[in-house]
Amino acid sequence: MVAVLLYGTVVGTDDLFPFGPMVQFAFSVPPDGEIRSLHLEADTVTGTRVEVPIEPWSVGTRRAEIEGQMTRYRRDPSMLQRLAVAHGRLRPAHPRLTTLHLVTRVIKLRDRRPAGESEIEEVVWRVR
Repeated sequence: MVAVLLYGTVVGTDDLFPFGPMVQFAFSVPPDGEIRSLHLEADTVTGTRVEVPIEPWSVGTRRAEIEGQMTRYRRDPSMLQRLAVAHGRLRPAHPRLTTLHLVTRVIKLRDRRPAGESEIEEVVWRVR
């Protein structure tokens, strides 16, 4: 097992995961850089704003799939409609979603410690 793990680490690719490196996580953030992460927020029929997990059990897709298509979501916000439909089907006990907001959360670092947080609203869609 150790030999397979060592081989995967030295010469392996993502195809060998979990015995090879997962390149998408292999990056470092400068000590005074920033961390960006995509989130889905929604207004509900109850008048509250909630964070909706971007996971198959919640909206039928993973965050990486949306991140990889952000250009398309910006061009065509109606693509968010399918997330609302999936959420209604997968989470029927939850309040119905009325507006979806794709938001990038930005955490600024100073000397590797959080020094501030902001949000950038990327895409908004009023659910039909």
